[in-house]
Amino acid sequence: MKKVKLVLSFAFILFAAVAIVGCASSVSANDTYVTLDINPSVELIVTPKEKVIYANPLNEDAEVLLVDLNLVGLDLDVAIQMIIDTAIELGYIDVDSEETIVSVTAISKDAAIGEKIREQVKAHINNEFKDRALMGRAEDKGFTPDFLVEAEAYGVTPGFLFMAKSVVVVNDEVLLEDALTMTVPELQAILREAKEAQKEVVSALREEFLAARALIFDEYIPQIQALEADLEANAEVIAALEVELAEAEEADKAAIQAELDLALEAKVTLEADLEALVTVFHEEFKALRDEFHAQSLVLRAEIREMNQHRKEVNQAKVQEFLNQMQERRQELKEQIDQFQKLRP
Repeated sequence: MKKVKLVLSFAFILFAAVAIVGCASSVSANDTYVTLDINPSVELIVTPKEKVIYANPLNEDAEVLLVDLNLVGLDLDVAIQMIIDTAIELGYIDVDSEETIVSVTAISKDAAIGEKIREQVKAHINNEFKDRALMGRAEDKGFTPDFLVEAEAYGVTPGFLFMAKSVVVVNDEVLLEDALTMTVPELQAILREAKEAQKEVVSALREEFLAARALIFDEYIPQIQALEADLEANAEVIAALEVELAEAEEADKAAIQAELDLALEAKVTLEADLEALVTVFHEEFKALRDEFHAQSLVLRAEIREMNQHRKEVNQAKVQEFLNQMQERRQELKEQIDQFQKLRP
């Protein structure tokens, strides 16, 4: 993967690194990051033994879909079954539609494991459509031309870029440029840690949250970088004075030592200023996320109401479909098999 120049300051990156190390131990290098797009878009992390250890909505419809689903700890096939069942129940999968496509991505540090999980996800989805006599299939996700160009410019795969962008949403210590230099397990660890800490912001607020967060970056990053530049220049002065002091005549040493003492005092002041600024920087981030998290809790109550409303609206249609499912399964088996074989 091509390294991307970091935008954050050293102090900020160090803060992020500590957070990453703290949660990385719970993630295996062989876990796989998976996305499913029906219209609700869901992200999962799946172990090589096909256990779901993380599940999160990627858009507003997925917030409704997952609001009362707990997929963590389930076998992958069971989790997919619940996702498909709930999508039907809520009308996201229209039982009268001529075809339904579910797009899938899978990214793992081990390419072979990632490919295996991707094929298993698609097989499970196809089986669910067959069992319900629905004309549907799973396909590899197709990204927009602009997204493909962006991934190529960064020197990463589109799937990796997609995961990196998801990480940026849930973690305030990481910019996209930083996320793109991380490993798959490190990105997975950040996602899981954010979910466990309930730091996520619901999709309806996400754009507003990211815009507010960008304003904080714009205010503080230039100040942090300026202080770091001053510290670097100060370090060069100290190093030069130390060399000069070691080589100076005895008569000149007192004057040079005085300059060195002033430079060392300046270093202490600059370090204190930088530490204070970084602290305020992170406090503002925390206050911002806490504010949006509080709003998210209120919205989740509305999301539950929306979930119940969609179920009620689709109840009669879904029940009629279920009543006819066995008959449809016999009639459409060959057509569904043929439709699924045509997948790209």
